[in-house]
Amino acid sequence: MKRMICHIIPFFFLSVIGSNSTDAQDTYQVENLSFNSRISDDFAPMFFEDGIVFCSNRKNKVLTNYTTVDNEPLLDYYFVQRKDSTDWGRATTWSEELLSVFNEGPACFSEDRKTIYFTRNLTADKKSRKDITGENNYGIFTASYNGSTWGDITPFIHNSPDYKTGHPCIAEGGRYLFFASDMPGGYGKSDLYVCTLTNGEWGDPVNLGSAVNTSTSEIYPFYHSSGRLYFSSDRSGSAGGLDIYFTQEINGEWITPTHLPAPFNSGSDDFAFIADDLIETGFFTSNRERNDDIYSFRTLVPKYAGCDTLQENNYCYVFYETGAYDLDTVPFSYEWDMGDGTKIRSIEADYCFDGPGSYLVKLNVVDKLTGDVQFNQASHMIEINNVEQAYINSVDTGYVGDNIRFDGLQTNLPDFTVGEYLWNFDDGNIATGAEVRNRFTSPGIYQVQLVVKSTPDNSGNVREVCVLKRLVIMERPPDV
Repeated sequence: MKRMICHIIPFFFLSVIGSNSTDAQDTYQVENLSFNSRISDDFAPMFFEDGIVFCSNRKNKVLTNYTTVDNEPLLDYYFVQRKDSTDWGRATTWSEELLSVFNEGPACFSEDRKTIYFTRNLTADKKSRKDITGENNYGIFTASYNGSTWGDITPFIHNSPDYKTGHPCIAEGGRYLFFASDMPGGYGKSDLYVCTLTNGEWGDPVNLGSAVNTSTSEIYPFYHSSGRLYFSSDRSGSAGGLDIYFTQEINGEWITPTHLPAPFNSGSDDFAFIADDLIETGFFTSNRERNDDIYSFRTLVPKYAGCDTLQENNYCYVFYETGAYDLDTVPFSYEWDMGDGTKIRSIEADYCFDGPGSYLVKLNVVDKLTGDVQFNQASHMIEINNVEQAYINSVDTGYVGDNIRFDGLQTNLPDFTVGEYLWNFDDGNIATGAEVRNRFTSPGIYQVQLVVKSTPDNSGNVREVCVLKRLVIMERPPDV
C-alpha cells in the first residue's frame, strides 16, 4: 500500500459575538499603610529589595532640616521594610549620600537595582543654597551602586534650568526613559515624554502626543511589564484632582487613556501608581484621608503565573497521495472518501472535519466513464482529538464597548470534573461561570485567563488548570 501523507493546516474558527464583570471595588482591597506620617506627606513609592523606597517631607535627624522659601519642609528618601504580608517596619532615611539640602523627588531603579534615576533640584549643594534667588528647577539624575553606597551622580542630558524635568521611569531593560516635563512645545502644564537609548546616548525627548497629553498636567509615569503606561492627570473628567490612568502603544500610536475605577481613584488626589507583573499587588498615593499617604492594594482574585497559552483545536487537513498517477494520461480519476459521508473528486483534498472523531479516509480510483470505483488506492484512519487543556472560546479581536462572550465549555480535561470557572480579563474585571461576558473600555492587547477548578476528590483535594488567550481590542471605526 502506498503511503498517504497528511499535512495539517492551522485553522481558526471565529464567532462574532460580543455585561460588565465584577466591579474593581470588589476585586481589589486597598489599605492605608501603617508607616505613613500623620503630619507629613509620604508619596511616590518604588519597589526596592524587600520593601519600598518613597519620598517624604517628614523631619529627619540625618541632615539639617532645611525648608523652602515658603517655610515648607523639603523632600528626602525613606525606606521601609515589609515584615510580612500585612506588617511593615519603621521608615528610616535611605541612602544618605543621595540626600541634599534641596528636594529629592520621584525616582525609579534599573532592573538590576544598581542604577537609580531620580528627581532633584538642579542646584543641590549646600554652598550654593544661599545664592539661590530665583526658581531652582528640578531635573533627572542618575547614581550607581558600588555594593555599599550610591555615587557617581550624573545629570540627565536633557535637564535645563529653564524648565522642569522629573518623575523618571526606566523601561524595557533600560532602552526607554519616560518622564514628565513642562519644556516648551508641550500641550499643557506638564507633558509625558520618552527618550530612547541608542549607542549609549539618550536621543531627543519625544512627546507622547495629544492622545495622552492635555492642557493640564500629566505626571508620574510608570511603565508596566504588560506594556501599559500608567500615569496621573488632573484632566477634565477626573473623579477629583489627580487621577490614575493608563495608556498603551498600539501599532506605534498611544491609545486614548483609560481612567482607573474606584478604589484606585477617588474624589481626592490619586497618583504615583506602581504594580507587580500580574497587577495582583502594588502601591499608589492618595490624600483621601489627610496628607499624602501611601496605600497598598491587592487583588481578591489573583492571577495565576505559568499558565499555558491556548492551543487552537485543528480539524483541517490537506490529503494527497505520493504514488498517484498523472490524471491527464489515464482513463480514471481519484476520489477521496473522507469517512463522514463527504466525497471529493480530486488528486488532492483540502478538507475540514466537523470535530473530533475517528475517520477512515480512503483514496479510491474511479472510472471516468462509468463513475464506478475500480479499487482503493490507499486508506488511513485519522484520529482527531481536542487538545487536553482548559479552553477559552471567544473572538480573537473585538471593539471597545462590545459585549464580548466567553465560555469554557470546550474544556477537554480527561478524568477532571470541572466544579468552577474563574475568569480574569486583564483589565481589572473578573467573573465566574462557564459562560460570561465582558466589555473592554479601551483598546489594547489583553491576556484573558481562565482557571478551571475540579470538584473535590474523596480526600477533599481540588485540582486547578489555567490557560491564557491573547485578545486584541480596537477602537471602533466610524463606519462600523
